[in-house]
Amino acid sequence: MHLSNNREDPNLAEMLAKYDTWLRLGRIPYASKVIPVGEALRPVEWILPTDQAVSILSRAQLVALADCTCRQYYGRCSHPLETCLLLDQMAQSFLEAGKARKVSADEMRETLRLAGENGLVHQAAYMPEHTVWAVCSCCTCCCYRLQILRRCGRADLVVHSDYRAAFDAARCTSCQACVSRCPFGAWQPAGGRMAHLAGRCLGCGLCVSTCPEEAIRLEPRR
Repeated sequence: MHLSNNREDPNLAEMLAKYDTWLRLGRIPYASKVIPVGEALRPVEWILPTDQAVSILSRAQLVALADCTCRQYYGRCSHPLETCLLLDQMAQSFLEAGKARKVSADEMRETLRLAGENGLVHQAAYMPEHTVWAVCSCCTCCCYRLQILRRCGRADLVVHSDYRAAFDAARCTSCQACVSRCPFGAWQPAGGRMAHLAGRCLGCGLCVSTCPEEAIRLEPRR
């Protein structure tokens, strides 16, 4: 489904036009990058995804927590609202406007954990001049960037994580929990078994944390 005119969703069309302008001018590399949920990788892996997100946040001088503007605008689901972690100048702006609160490192981790538990996708959001302004956790029904990805086919605006899902077919019971959990349609039943469509996988890790048989894992992309 493409946004052929502004009457279909003027707000989303405006956001898409803004991102396209920034891309054309070379002011952003992409709109966002997916960060896997913390429970998706085993401790033996060389990078822990939650630590990736926390590392981004830890480099900031100031971090504030605000309501997700996407879900505030669209209101299509009942997922937690307070999931947007803002950095530095953006954090200061929201604090001064009374729209956010300053948070500790423990609160940052808890925000990421709760978002993953609710099936929200972690993303590092980019503004002009290639700076990360937020680590947000959002849903496919409300998030501007994920809507643009799914409805407009603009995979160039949302970069997959550094990981991809892999699974042990012998342990899989075809319960299909991963099918309903995956926001990108990367898991489908096929011939009584589960099939993973690697081309659709953005490496968010939500399927890993929901698999009752622990048959799915994340592995580094090569």
